[in-house]
Amino acid sequence: MRKCLIVRYGEIALKGKNRERFEKTLERNMRKSLEIRGIESKFKRIRGRILAYTSSEEAEKVISKIPGVVSVSLAEEMSYDELFQFLANKLSGMGKKRFKVDTKRVDKSFPKSSIEINREVGSYLKEKLNWEVDLENPQVTVNLEVINGRVYYFTEKVRGPGGLPVGTQGRVVSLVSTGIDSPVATYLMMKRGCEPILLHFDRGTEREFRRIVDLLSEYHYDIEYLVEEQKEFPKYVKKLDEIGKREWTCVLCKYMMLKRAEEIAKEKKALGIVTGDNLGQVASQTLENIYLVSKATSHPVYRPLIGMDKVEIENLAKRIGTYEHFTKDKCEFRPRRVVTRGREEDFSSILAELGMLE
Repeated sequence: MRKCLIVRYGEIALKGKNRERFEKTLERNMRKSLEIRGIESKFKRIRGRILAYTSSEEAEKVISKIPGVVSVSLAEEMSYDELFQFLANKLSGMGKKRFKVDTKRVDKSFPKSSIEINREVGSYLKEKLNWEVDLENPQVTVNLEVINGRVYYFTEKVRGPGGLPVGTQGRVVSLVSTGIDSPVATYLMMKRGCEPILLHFDRGTEREFRRIVDLLSEYHYDIEYLVEEQKEFPKYVKKLDEIGKREWTCVLCKYMMLKRAEEIAKEKKALGIVTGDNLGQVASQTLENIYLVSKATSHPVYRPLIGMDKVEIENLAKRIGTYEHFTKDKCEFRPRRVVTRGREEDFSSILAELGMLE
């Protein structure tokens, strides 16, 4: 009899011939995430489950944050014959309870069906502990899973992010500020299997950004990041002032960020750029302006938040732990008035005057 963690995944099971590759990537991500915290572990891949053996109490929390994991349970492993006395000892001090037994037979070759196991274990506990069976409103649920001929008892399932393991879908450059939106956008792309390279343009916010990096690193063991300054931007803002187009500052800024992100994407062999844009949330994120800044790059620009409302984004930020650490934009160049529905011919003319039109 020994303890282990039952790791369950979802979409990976649908990957056909690529399933083993996805399972191996998930196992690697879990193992590495534990290793960097000094936690020793051994893993066993079984069709439909991954078992993690470790003595650390922290491991369940660490693994529950790894993209690709649907849920994880701290379980006790034993033979079917050992199960009955184990449960009698485990549950005897709880007093009289209403209960049910809930068995998942992952191993379909096991000689007893889930219903038969439920009946046998339920009858034993009813007689041994004088408990009352209540399938609708139990006070105690005896959770069992049968895997490779062994029985696993657990009390709860800790929810994971689900999705796909990071590293199965290629690399992306993610524009990350210290606001609410962009860390959430990055998390969602990680959840879809992308490996992010974080790009932050520093406006006196590097310390806050590094805290965001630390928080996102809880979901993947190795996140690459770059911190840069927009050294050339002030002179372009001055030029906008000179030509009476200061209201275009935010559009130009985002355009230049995407240009730089594209350069890094080419260098790092990334397959796209990620932003936290949310349609209509702020004046500069209208459909017209998003269309204009997208012309900065030939790389795909992924905007996972585009159709979400502010409350949805904030709730997700709270769930992943980044909401409490956001800071408001400290941009010193923000104009009093922002162009909201920029026209392509006007923006092209401005780029030409700035010497930026290719």
